[in-house]
Amino acid sequence: MLNLKIERLSQLLSHSQNGLVFVDLKSKQILYINEITIERLELKNTNSLEVQNLFCDHELLISEIHAHPHSKSEYKWFLKKQNSEKVAVSVHYSSLTEFFDANSEIYSITINWNQILAEENSEIVDHLEIPFFQTDLAGNLKYANDRFIDFFKLLPDQIQSYTISDVLTLPEQSKNEILKRNTKQILNFQREIGNSTTFQLQSFITTEQGKPTAITILLLDLSELQNAERIVKYGEDKLRTFFATMNNGFVIINKEAKILEIAPIFKFLLFQVFAFEVGEDIFHFFDEKRKSKLMKVLDSVVESQNTQTTEFDYVLLGEERTFEIRFIPVRRYDPNDKKIMLVFSDITEAKRMDRQLIESMKFASIGEIAAGLAHEINNPLQSALLYLDDLITVDETDLNERRNILKKIESANLRIRDLVKALLDLGRMESPNRDFVSPYYILVRTSELVEVSCRKKNINFTRHAGPNLPGIFVRWQEIEQVLINCVVNSINALSEMETARQFPKIELGIDLIKNQKKEWVVFSVEDNGPGIDDDTLEKVFLPLFTTRRNKQGTGLGLSISKKIIAEHGGEIYIKTKEGTGTKVEIYLPAHTDDNG
Repeated sequence: MLNLKIERLSQLLSHSQNGLVFVDLKSKQILYINEITIERLELKNTNSLEVQNLFCDHELLISEIHAHPHSKSEYKWFLKKQNSEKVAVSVHYSSLTEFFDANSEIYSITINWNQILAEENSEIVDHLEIPFFQTDLAGNLKYANDRFIDFFKLLPDQIQSYTISDVLTLPEQSKNEILKRNTKQILNFQREIGNSTTFQLQSFITTEQGKPTAITILLLDLSELQNAERIVKYGEDKLRTFFATMNNGFVIINKEAKILEIAPIFKFLLFQVFAFEVGEDIFHFFDEKRKSKLMKVLDSVVESQNTQTTEFDYVLLGEERTFEIRFIPVRRYDPNDKKIMLVFSDITEAKRMDRQLIESMKFASIGEIAAGLAHEINNPLQSALLYLDDLITVDETDLNERRNILKKIESANLRIRDLVKALLDLGRMESPNRDFVSPYYILVRTSELVEVSCRKKNINFTRHAGPNLPGIFVRWQEIEQVLINCVVNSINALSEMETARQFPKIELGIDLIKNQKKEWVVFSVEDNGPGIDDDTLEKVFLPLFTTRRNKQGTGLGLSISKKIIAEHGGEIYIKTKEGTGTKVEIYLPAHTDDNG
């Protein structure tokens, strides 16, 4: 595989008269060398070549690459011919790590042959970014590059009058080691008061034809590296603190639900109780039904690579709490490496707040329709009282007539009873459980409550229902509440128009729609009101956004409605045209065999 990648890369990069070499800095092996380089260096055998076979001062080159792995500079260098003759060139290197394993150190080195031959006594000239100098075998300076001269404030025209002892403050033993062998040492240099620089000193004994000729000494500035390490450590500490103080748990799992990593969360109570361990099945704490549901979500996320969220209830330390798990696919270069990050959140309090917001919205709606209901109750009540008065004051002997009067009184009272019951049901705290109900039942109940308010505002209210509607599995009081809120919005929009509609109307309906290979029961509320402009339409679902701030609008109705519908696996859409009207469509999954 490695050889195949090298071949493909060489084909892509060998498009000019430049030389091209691929080197592995870990093994110091030459992995590839192009034909023009072989020809220029008169190489007879290219098998098992090492960096030192091609590049003079190869250790210096490797150190430069390590010090500045992403450098875009071009460097002057000497290559070796087969007969050890030197060839002056300029080279440019770039990392190939992204094409190979992340831990590899494979670089491409491009060679420009159009280089004027440098002086023999300055084998590596002044362009290197790291300070370095060369001495003879006794430690007398022969050459120093500009970076070194500038840093140590040396006199350029007197370089050959200095010795190692003049420029570096080192113990005698360290100096002797440099003169005898290749070494690595840590050196602290005090430039100014309170300002020191840490170097890694690397020395190499240069040989020609097997005999030592000079010593090259490099100074790698560790200050930037140490600063980067401090920044990384600071970031890690901040991340640990962040994880430790937030109310979430983070776990990385594979597609079989086996735990690969656990974030160091100390506060998240669920993790303390479950005591997750790397390598175990993360869902083994749950019963089979819950585990099966969570595995279906995991399989779906692995397959689609889309984020999904699910909830579960769990009795924790004697208290029932609600948790949310967010399944987030972890993107990898390898498409077969399917890992999923699970983010656990305790949403018990959030759920409690949601219930309170829903109750607030509910009573706001009751306030909106109560006046109309009072008027609607008053009419049958007055009729019943008149009939009763007729029976009391007139001695009606005709039994059929008496029966008719009593039937009218009964009808009026039944109407009052149904209206009061509907209002009480609306205000009653609903069950947290979902029920299988007919959407037509919700339509009729909603109509009973809102058509009274429509009549009071002289708005024509109609309703329609498609045939053969399947049932839906919902908390039906919440769906009723959403519909009432949408109708009340339409009533307000129509009744507050600057130029009133001649024939204002609202239609409440239900239809069955097949979309995305699923069947949906779609409730709709349509009016011929003023419509919504584009700027407002973008904000209607934002919490606390309202266009009725001066008319006691809370801005909670649509944001809560959207949340309710989303919790039921549905969607809510608004279609509108400014000046023409608005239609709200509420999609809920139909409870059919096709939907699973």
